[in-house]
Amino acid sequence: MMTVETEKYDYNNGLKKVKEASQTFPKGSGVYKFLDSYKNPLYIGKAKNLKKRISSYLNIGKHTKRTKILISLTQTIIFIKTPTEIDSFILESNLIKSFKPKFNIRFRDDKSYPFIMIDERSKWPRIRKIRGKHLKKDFLFGPFANSSAVDEVLTQLEKAFLLRSCSDNIFNSRTRPCILYQIKRCSAPCTNLIKKNDYKELVDNAILFLKGKDSLIKENLINQMKVESKSQNYETATILRDRIKALTKISQEKYSDLNNDENFDIVCCIKNFDEFCVQIFFFRSGKNLGNKEFFFKESISNDAKEVLSQFLIIFYSSNLAPKIVYINQRIKKKITLSSILSKNKRFKVEIKVPSRGKKMSLLRMVESNIIASLKDKLKSEQKNLGLLKSLAKSLKLKKFPNRIEIYDNSHLSGTDPVGAMVVYENFSFQKKKYKKFNIKSTKSILNDDYFMLTQVINRRFTLNNKWKSEKPDLLIIDGGKGHLNSVLKVLKNKNIEDIDLISIAKGKRRIVGDEKIFTLNGLVKFNKSNEEFFLLQRLRDEAHRFAVSSQRVKRLMSIKNSIFDKIGGVGRKNRSKLLSYFGSIENIKTASIDDLKKTPGIGKKIARKIYEEFNKIV
Repeated sequence: MMTVETEKYDYNNGLKKVKEASQTFPKGSGVYKFLDSYKNPLYIGKAKNLKKRISSYLNIGKHTKRTKILISLTQTIIFIKTPTEIDSFILESNLIKSFKPKFNIRFRDDKSYPFIMIDERSKWPRIRKIRGKHLKKDFLFGPFANSSAVDEVLTQLEKAFLLRSCSDNIFNSRTRPCILYQIKRCSAPCTNLIKKNDYKELVDNAILFLKGKDSLIKENLINQMKVESKSQNYETATILRDRIKALTKISQEKYSDLNNDENFDIVCCIKNFDEFCVQIFFFRSGKNLGNKEFFFKESISNDAKEVLSQFLIIFYSSNLAPKIVYINQRIKKKITLSSILSKNKRFKVEIKVPSRGKKMSLLRMVESNIIASLKDKLKSEQKNLGLLKSLAKSLKLKKFPNRIEIYDNSHLSGTDPVGAMVVYENFSFQKKKYKKFNIKSTKSILNDDYFMLTQVINRRFTLNNKWKSEKPDLLIIDGGKGHLNSVLKVLKNKNIEDIDLISIAKGKRRIVGDEKIFTLNGLVKFNKSNEEFFLLQRLRDEAHRFAVSSQRVKRLMSIKNSIFDKIGGVGRKNRSKLLSYFGSIENIKTASIDDLKKTPGIGKKIARKIYEEFNKIV
């Protein structure tokens, strides 16, 4: 059997540790951590009074099931003193994001959300999509709930205001207008086809529009179009008409308008049985920019108010807060939370619970969305639970497949081989847990699929990284009986006997629905319309998609590197500088010697070598 660190449960010992901590902890504010036997954080909490908070864990009558499990696993309890209560809120949030303890709410979607940005500092301001850090002088509009929404709006804004979207490196290297100018999505300031004052007016109008001055901007454009049309400047009038159409599309499509220019978020939290759902709606300049929802199960707290408080701190530590955040729970420490959200901001962030009017109606709408989402999620989970149970029975698995890992390899005629691992856990694909393996081999055996698969599985179950200690319940291999036996051999060599294993082989004609399922107990054949079979196909197809896309990225990187191989003096660092400066291989190929010299670290001699390589007569 594979040796795995097992968790030791001892409730009485845990209570003893809590009692010892209650006698030694100070009375001031701070953060406390429950640690397991390996000093890993199980739970991180904050307190205005550390001694009082830890002592509350001695009230056995109020212990939930999860609290009992937490205490049973605890070997050490430590604290970090903070100067103020606000500091304890912030420190708790940072530690939770860093360590992701299993008994805190697990904020899996911790990425920052996209904004539209106009960098007003530039001589020729650029409009683009941005995530994460930015300068205070930049104008931001957002956040948007997803990237596709930003891309749609950005395209229409380019049509409406003709602002440049290219990087500074590309902008500075242009000698003639790009295709965006030809399709009327840019005014080509790179080649001075527009005066600086006229371009500034476009920038100012774009900012006014995003601030909610839709009707004013559109009215001005309509008047200009009428003037140009009367003067028989039909080409200019047509451009203005297209700009008006773009503005109308932004105003009408997808983004409901409140007929005002307010910036606020609505954040609601509702509990259903042991699960919490939080939804956040973004409103900017009176427009609804979409919403996101989050589900939390793993939390010591059974109080929606506490979960909502922690969510607000974690979410707005990574994302820009508006001036007002409307919530549906009368949370404690509202003033303290407001101070935390306002820290390092140019304005005060208010947290409010609306009691009437339009905001109250919107809040009720969000709550009804949450109730519907919780019902749908419960229904979906019950269906998936039944499906996986049925699958386990059909495949004669040893245990319920809660965590499934699916493997596939990809290469192009034996070059740039990549192995891919996809994870399906808790009824969904866990993309943050996907892994790719660069196959290490000599050219003579790069077409050996068994060799590649054996290497991937061997590396996966060599427990030299923390993530590898999380074992799957079921392995699915894209391949036939030979692939199954290759993997089985690796598992046996490593004394791993508690993982189920199957492989999915395409039929002779490679027709979808004609696949064969090989298990350790023999061949299993499903009906084409069987839901279990459809699930297996989905899992296999996702692994194939990830393997192919990973291999494509690796191949493109190889191509980028190989292009410079014949040019002496252009090593990895210089290649990176060139690609960073010019933005693409094509831009480097068409660059002049003078343009190439502008790249940091590239002198005249190397610039000439690069130019001659890409411009030699064949």
